[in-house]
Amino acid sequence: REDLFYRLNVIPFFVPPLRERKEDIPLFTRHFLKELAATYGRRPREITDDAVDVLMRYSWPGNVRELRNVIERIVIMNPTTTRFDAKHLPPLVYRDGGRRVPKGEFSTLHQARDAYERDYILKKLDETHGNVTRAAEVLGLERSHLYRKMKALGIAAKE
Repeated sequence: REDLFYRLNVIPFFVPPLRERKEDIPLFTRHFLKELAATYGRRPREITDDAVDVLMRYSWPGNVRELRNVIERIVIMNPTTTRFDAKHLPPLVYRDGGRRVPKGEFSTLHQARDAYERDYILKKLDETHGNVTRAAEVLGLERSHLYRKMKALGIAAKE
């Protein structure tokens, strides 16, 4: 509705996107960790500098709302973890913001396969709300095999 624009545009102001305010990411991240730990009745959480570096390299097309959702996801998916590392971040953020190898370019077939398997397993875990038994069924694996793969790929299990 065009009239809505004019109603809201009384005093316009510009807020730069999060990708242009990278220095704010650690502050927002720590704030959201504290807020969400309280919301979900959990002890305060910490995040490693490595994970913050990954977050700072990501482009954040969804701005601060997307960052909050990412932090909420890792708090929910890792209920007993008190110190989050880059491996706890969702595949999209980790892939686009954290890989040392440019997206789609891997120096070995092993690296490419591991990256694909990690992303695929994380996607299936997300679809099954962190239920490893159900994810194993969907993937056609024994649960113990999926746990071994998750450990090898640095995927934290929801406990």
